[in-house]
Amino acid sequence: KLWVASAISNFGDGVRLTAIPLLAASLTRDPGLIAGVSFASSVPWLLFALTAGALVDRLDRRHTMWTMQVFRMVLMAGLGIAVLLDLTSAGLLVTLYVVSFFLGVAEVMFDNAAQAIMPSVVHKDQLQVANGRLFAAEEVLNRFAGPPAGSFLFVAAMALPFIVDAVSFGLGALLILSMTGSHRPERDAAAPPTKIRADVAEGLRWLWNHKLLRTLAIMTGVHNLTSNATFSLFVLYALEILDLSAEGFGILLAAMAVG
Repeated sequence: KLWVASAISNFGDGVRLTAIPLLAASLTRDPGLIAGVSFASSVPWLLFALTAGALVDRLDRRHTMWTMQVFRMVLMAGLGIAVLLDLTSAGLLVTLYVVSFFLGVAEVMFDNAAQAIMPSVVHKDQLQVANGRLFAAEEVLNRFAGPPAGSFLFVAAMALPFIVDAVSFGLGALLILSMTGSHRPERDAAAPPTKIRADVAEGLRWLWNHKLLRTLAIMTGVHNLTSNATFSLFVLYALEILDLSAEGFGILLAAMAVG
């Protein structure tokens, strides 16, 4: 159920991967405003990621995940309705910024819970296979199948990819809600309660003192900086410099997943 929920949601994410930049580019060709959409969706990771990690260690991961899926379903349905209402460019752009920000907030909570729930779903010796299957689904559906579908849906009807994404979140929420078993973090009942700030500080100290993971964290940070700087404006490069159609933009993104 977790794998199927992840696969469905990843397809919806791939659809959104092309639809949101195309929507932004249809409202403005200002590079700063278009990059701002990417910034709005990414800044929650800077603000809340550490706190979210500590919260996930206190909450039922299954409950957190399906709640965030429902929240994202509502956001995407709202964006689809806003597009259907044919708001002014300024009004729709503000809506896009707000939706992108809260999508980022939900993603921070969901992704932390999704990684932490795995040990309660499969045995320890199955973790590598389970994670491999999850990432395979993400690569095929999020990066390969979703982007072209998103671009073709956008051309068919601008609101359609956002409605499809909302449906994918809803289906994922139902599957996660139907999972059985306990998915609460294991805590020592005799241990005194801790504060979130103390847990975050402990986690940072542990990471900094772990040479391998510290190196990986730094490498990932640099990679995210450069790739996000590129992809925040990639839609303008594709449409204006390469002179691609909206469908061509989706196919170009899919080509990156082939390897």
